[in-house]
Amino acid sequence: MAGGAESTGAVGRCLAGMTPAPLLDALISPADLRKLSGEQLAQLAAEIRLRIREVVSANGGHLASNLGTVELTIALHRVFDFTSDRLLWDVGHQAYAHKLLTGRAERFHTIRRQGGLSGFPDPRESPFDLAKVGHSSTAISTGVGVAEGYRRRALRRATVVVIGDGALTGGMAYEGLINAGQLGVDLIVVLNDNGQFIDAPTGALHRHLDRIRTGTLYQHLRQRFLEALRRLPAGRQIEKLAEQLEHAAHKAISPGYIFEDLGFRYFGPVDGHHLEQVEEALRNVSRLSGPVLLHVLTKKGGGWEPALRDPLKYHGPKGFNVISGEFAAARPAAPTYAQIYAATLGEIAAADDKVVAVTAAMPSGTALRQFAERFPDRMYDVGICEQHSFAFVQGLAIAGLRPFLAHYSTFAQRGYDQLFQEICLARDLGIIVTLDRAGLVGEDGETHQGLYDIAWSRCLPGLVLMAPRDGERLAAMLRWCHQHRQGPQRAAGYLIRYPKGEAPTIAWGGEPAPLVLGRAEVLQRGDGPLMVWAYGAAVAQAWLAVQALGELGQQVTLVDARFAKPFDSELLLELAAQHRLLLSVEDHALPGGFGSIVAEAVVDLGLALRMERLGVRDELVPHATREEQLAAQGLDAASIAARIRALLEDAARIIPFRRISG
Repeated sequence: MAGGAESTGAVGRCLAGMTPAPLLDALISPADLRKLSGEQLAQLAAEIRLRIREVVSANGGHLASNLGTVELTIALHRVFDFTSDRLLWDVGHQAYAHKLLTGRAERFHTIRRQGGLSGFPDPRESPFDLAKVGHSSTAISTGVGVAEGYRRRALRRATVVVIGDGALTGGMAYEGLINAGQLGVDLIVVLNDNGQFIDAPTGALHRHLDRIRTGTLYQHLRQRFLEALRRLPAGRQIEKLAEQLEHAAHKAISPGYIFEDLGFRYFGPVDGHHLEQVEEALRNVSRLSGPVLLHVLTKKGGGWEPALRDPLKYHGPKGFNVISGEFAAARPAAPTYAQIYAATLGEIAAADDKVVAVTAAMPSGTALRQFAERFPDRMYDVGICEQHSFAFVQGLAIAGLRPFLAHYSTFAQRGYDQLFQEICLARDLGIIVTLDRAGLVGEDGETHQGLYDIAWSRCLPGLVLMAPRDGERLAAMLRWCHQHRQGPQRAAGYLIRYPKGEAPTIAWGGEPAPLVLGRAEVLQRGDGPLMVWAYGAAVAQAWLAVQALGELGQQVTLVDARFAKPFDSELLLELAAQHRLLLSVEDHALPGGFGSIVAEAVVDLGLALRMERLGVRDELVPHATREEQLAAQGLDAASIAARIRALLEDAARIIPFRRISG
């Protein structure tokens, strides 16, 4: 980042290490934008883009999408007063400029850091953020509710929703559009189209027609014309014919007829990087009543050439030069779980031409782009349609294919009903579902934590739940599931969860036990009173904790559960004969998680064990690094070691009760 010392005064709100941004750093509120000239606004846009690049390079985050919405954001805050009007961002990963313009420039360098700003809109940060958002395609529905609520209370407030074209692949967006058209609410939907969804026509004619159609003179003359028709003999029939002709003509030239059919008035497209055009269009539609959709064309990475050339590369980058875009040389990294998944899937697919891969708008995050390069006709990206994805793979399996469905844990929640209806009720389709980003996810925070998948899936009949302790075991589990689903005892579905990031490289000692349905693996047998049952990513932390305790750690029996469902009650019963303390460890919320499964087994077996559970507390976990989150929840190796030590010391002070007979 560019150098510079922290200074004081109006312009001195610039922070150490940040390039001075005189206009941005002097802004007090969005209302100040209305005082700026066109030249100053252009300078402000450049300052915002540089500040975003500097902070994202240091902290990570969404870059290309935010660089593409700078002029649109400035125009929104110049036209509307969002101290009374309302603004909703769909997903929210395009709202960095909005944060900078709404009193958070001084703290923007803390974004995605522990205790700092969220990477998404958050009402706890600012009254300008109406709702906490992190999942796609929901904002129109919320906006309809807000607009209808204000209508019922007779409050005159504009409600504006900004939604990307990618989010319109999600079915919930259309549910919101349909409801808005049905109610006729005063709602402005700004479609931020960067070219991935609607093939918009270009040319001066469309801009000219929309400038006329949004103008108050046109609307006034149109209404007077229709009133005059009604006064003529058979005027109602003539008026109806005129409206039909107007609708047919507009539909023939408008790219937004689908929105018109849903009850919206469609305007655009306008150049989203031409501030005057965007502002004029927003002012015009702000005067209209009923549902309105304004189509704005932008480019991801707009204003910065490296991100324009490769918006995917700069979607969520970190550690790049803010001028050239070049990345610093990275240290050699171990393979990530996602990379191991894609590589293993490629091996399986090479040996079985019935294997296909499916994801919902996450081909990069799940590493399936790697699979698609090798098997381009066997990878399906269904868009932001998690519900559809579960039903889609059901159909593929019915037709005789063998699908692998890759989701993030947090996004798989959106297809929960279809997991039950289309997978579980089918009983034996053998669908393999991988849950990437399971557990604590780091800087994306509350909206993206993968902390609930064990709880919401374990109650569904016919599912097998698994979690690997490292990359080698992930590959083994994928192969095992694929083989098992071709046998007579195949399950309805197999869910494999694994965390974000690199797979650990640990010398566990000895050969891994072969996978057998529902059987755990003992990694170390100790001669003390405590056994530790860990699941998935928590196994590595528990292993490191035991090793750090030295001789004391040798007293501990450590078990890699491998399966949460079916759970290895047989091994638990066996070990209970030699141990009286049990500690469960998981990278998951405690309510309904792996520890709950173990506790239920203890009760069902009637075991006299004192049990404690380590996991994520029943609370929303804010953004921080994954390491910071693990430590805060007592799930890092040091915290687990401290808990093991305390349990063993406590056990040494307690004389076990023995029943005396005879």
